[in-house]
Amino acid sequence: MAVSHTHPSEPRYGTWIRTRRLWMFAGLGVACAAGALLGFWSPWFWLLLVPACLFGYIAAILGLTTYRFRQGGLQERIHGLLAMEIVGHDGEILDVGCGSGALAVTIARADPRCTVLGVDTWGDDWEYSKAQCDENARIEGVASRVQFQRASAAELPLAEASVNAVVSCLTFHEVKECADRTDAMVESLRVLRPGGRFAFLDLFSDPAPFTSIEHVLDAVSRSGCAVVRNEPLDTLLPLPFPLGGKKVLGHARLISGFRPVS
Repeated sequence: MAVSHTHPSEPRYGTWIRTRRLWMFAGLGVACAAGALLGFWSPWFWLLLVPACLFGYIAAILGLTTYRFRQGGLQERIHGLLAMEIVGHDGEILDVGCGSGALAVTIARADPRCTVLGVDTWGDDWEYSKAQCDENARIEGVASRVQFQRASAAELPLAEASVNAVVSCLTFHEVKECADRTDAMVESLRVLRPGGRFAFLDLFSDPAPFTSIEHVLDAVSRSGCAVVRNEPLDTLLPLPFPLGGKKVLGHARLISGFRPVS
């Protein structure tokens, strides 16, 4: 008897939290708590309760964050914000750091006149893949207008001024090939045509990857583009605990604008 191979009927987008880290901290917390039980034999083992509480707290925060993203629909709403900034520009739209393909699919479904190219490195540190993106686009019925390609945000395989719009969601701060993370922004804006729109959401207020918001805005200016919108994410969407924390989305900002027609 032939075995039939079925495909999942629901897309798998996951969340922005690496679940392997969640389970790692949870495992460390449980291991330290178990080790602390040896305190009945030697009081020194009770000291393991300190790392047990610390690891347990981190795991709890990661778990609650994952729940907020998944059950609260926050990722979908953020993608909706980005899509609304650029929808209406016919032609090719570029999604830099497409992950599981969720934003690319959201844009394609919002505007049937556009095509979307999603690029990502899909490194081992993430739980995404090109095959997952392709399958999600197929399930969502937009596979004919959405393509995915392996590429780094530090060096896009596209010609200058070749797309009508560029979007990126929480990608630039992860581009380790660029010592200055704004260089990845400049590279993304390089491929934007005159009159085209861009919409970026990232941890732009975090001085660790971006130095300052002024440095970020200067990068946009150096790219020959103009900023129309520059707002903290928490003024656009409610961020319930712990999402508003500085270690989650407290530094996130939406920056959008266009390349002027000379």
